[in-house]
Amino acid sequence: MITALERHGVNYRFLNNTNDIWCRDYMPVQVAKDVFCGYTYDSDYLHDTEELLATRTDGNQVCSEHGFKVKVPEKPLVIDGGNVIRCGEDKIIMIEKIFSENNYEKGKLTKIIEEHFMAELIVLPWDTYELFGHADGLVRYIGNDSVLITNYDKYDKYFTREVVDILKRHFKNVEKLEYHVKRQHKHNWAYINWLQTDKALFIPAFGYDEDEQAFEQITSLMPMYRGHAEMIDARDLIRHEGCLNCASWTIQS
Repeated sequence: MITALERHGVNYRFLNNTNDIWCRDYMPVQVAKDVFCGYTYDSDYLHDTEELLATRTDGNQVCSEHGFKVKVPEKPLVIDGGNVIRCGEDKIIMIEKIFSENNYEKGKLTKIIEEHFMAELIVLPWDTYELFGHADGLVRYIGNDSVLITNYDKYDKYFTREVVDILKRHFKNVEKLEYHVKRQHKHNWAYINWLQTDKALFIPAFGYDEDEQAFEQITSLMPMYRGHAEMIDARDLIRHEGCLNCASWTIQS
């Protein structure tokens, strides 16, 4: 990953005083050049073991230690950063798991989130078979009022139709990844979990038949990265149920 970042001239730093690699989940969300929206990282899965709960990272503190001022919500707000997809400057997408993790009426919570992140909140249904409820495993913003969703309709056409119907109310184009292979791999959802920077796009590779098809589809839908995209071996990450976006924190400086 470091070699690829340097090859494309992407500046990077390491996050100190963190307890695990899944920094997307606990680090604040940047919504403007000098605005970082903090939250309480206390997702339900952290309570599965005492070790997870005791070793969770305070992303607000890490952000401050790196010299960034954190905007704290006026009311307590439990959020998982992997469940926040920024779409330009005025929209964010989240999975409805957010409602089960905060003790507010839905309308009130929506207002709190929209005021905190200064954006319209678009809520997608939660496939409860997916424990984490992370939007970054389902959908990504690809620019030009367009979004891309992973190949969910291979597994649940009704769920996918519901997701697409919601997204079409807010975006001009809703694209879907598709793979034409004899047997789809259970991890091929994770191609959507890429690492995006201003200079280059890094797409996960797993050594599956779908690798090349994923690369071709994503780069054709994001032509601004033509010649500035490459695949990164992410097999170690996917074994632990995460991928490139999960293990990175991107900021605009």
